[in-house]
Formats: sequence, structure tokens, C-alpha cells
Amino acid sequence: MFTTHYTTLFSINILHGYHLNNGEENYLDLNVANQEKMMAGYDWNQFLKLSPTRETQRQFRRFQLLSKNTNKSLRVMVRTLEVDSQDSFIPLDQELTLAFLISYRDPYFENYTDMNFLSGEKMFFSNFHPAPLEGLDFQPISMEATEEYFSDSFLLSAVNFELLLDAYRIKEAGKDTAGLILIRMQGETGNLNVINVNNTLKINPTVFKMHFANRSTYWRYYQASSDTGAETNQPKPLTKNGFVQLSTETDFDTDPAAISHLRFPNPGVKHIQSDGINYYSEINI
Repeated sequence: MFTTHYTTLFSINILHGYHLNNGEENYLDLNVANQEKMMAGYDWNQFLKLSPTRETQRQFRRFQLLSKNTNKSLRVMVRTLEVDSQDSFIPLDQELTLAFLISYRDPYFENYTDMNFLSGEKMFFSNFHPAPLEGLDFQPISMEATEEYFSDSFLLSAVNFELLLDAYRIKEAGKDTAGLILIRMQGETGNLNVINVNNTLKINPTVFKMHFANRSTYWRYYQASSDTGAETNQPKPLTKNGFVQLSTETDFDTDPAAISHLRFPNPGVKHIQSDGINYYSEINI
């Protein structure tokens, strides 16, 4: 009987502190048991969407590739000659480049993510320095083993983003497009390669990473019935899980006696304001 065999070509882990941290405890600082517990309820597909472009879908068919989403990663699979083989069914070209458009499933993604609110800028992740961006600083996509978070280094201006779209014949990007991922079989450096230099598959497939930190905001409380307000003296992290406990003695500059009657729930993510320097969460109590 004829059997088709697939193996992992590469994967991109997609992590987010808002969903994975436990209150003020960072996911990376949790012990293994607690990390597994947080990961069990996690699914990046709830807040982001990564869509292969039409050209990439054509390459998927040509080279017999498949994409498979897990709760933690986007995984690209390749057909092999046989089980545990390092030879793909159809030889892969070192210059083969796969493109994925990034969009938001969660409209509040930027509210709880440590990033500037995007206007014309777009996110860009790649394992090589594309020719249209020569002369510009380039930050390659992070690797699984690093503790590197998303930053402004992964942003492109609208003009440079359009250059990439034109160069890679991406016509379907629209107003909802938040960014682009480009993965070439030959990376900028050896550790960023997807396949070996002799075009065979890696025994241990390359694992890239997109890790977003959660936003921290100043928390402003207001109780209309007593016309009392209070604001934290330091930004506090926004998290989906856990609870950030506030102290009237240390977390506010207001006289503790004047706000002792207030309760301090953690804020949601729908109401974020900025004065151009700091971000604030407004909480009516």
C-alpha cells in the first residue's frame, strides 16, 4: 500500500506574555510544571492570523508542503521519500521563500501588547535580509532558544513594506494586514537556515520565535460615589491570567487612609489611553 510521509520543515513559536504570564510572574521565569499549565490553556490562533500568500500556496503545491497550526506554533511540513528520511520528495531550492501575512483576530491586540500602536508601520519577521531592504538595519526573526521579545526593530515603514510586497508579488495585502513573515530555505546565517547546505532536511528542524511582551500601564481608579481617585505610581502589567495585588502603602502616592475604602480590581484591555509618553488604564469602581 502506498503511504505518504511528512515531517516538520520548520516551525515558528508564537508566544505572548499577556496570555502566558501569571500576574506579575513572567512565563519564562515559571517552573516547567507551571509553564505547561499556562501553555495548556494557550492558543495563539485566538489573537493572530498567519496566512500564506497566493504565491506561497502555489509553492506549497509545487513542493508538496503543508502548514499545520498548533496552540503554540505555526508548523510547515514537507513530504519525504520515506519515514525519517532527510530527503524531501521534491528537492527544495535554497532560494525558495515562503511568505505569510499577519493580521489580528483580536481587535485589542495592540492594547495589551508592548508596542506602539501601528499607523503606517508594519511588523516584519524574516530569517534573511531581503534585497529591497539593503542599506537598512535588519533584525532577523528570533530563534527558540533566545529570550528576545518583539521590539521596534521588527517594524517597517509603509514605504519599505510596499517595496517588499512588490518584490515578492504579494497583491492580497489589505488594510487589515499588520505585517509579513518571510522564511527562505537559506537563512542569513547558518543557524537561520531551514535546510542543510546540501539541500537535505535537518534532523532537528529549525524553530523560530515571535515573542510578544505584555503592555504595562498606569492604573487609574475612580469611584464616582465618593468622588475619589487614585493612580499607581508605577506601570503595572496587563495579564489575562493571575492577579496583580496592589498595596495602598506602596503602589500609590495618595495618602493610604484616603483610599483605604477602595477596592482595586485589575483592568481590562478595552480602555487604554496615552499622553504621548505613558499609557493608562481607566478603571471605574
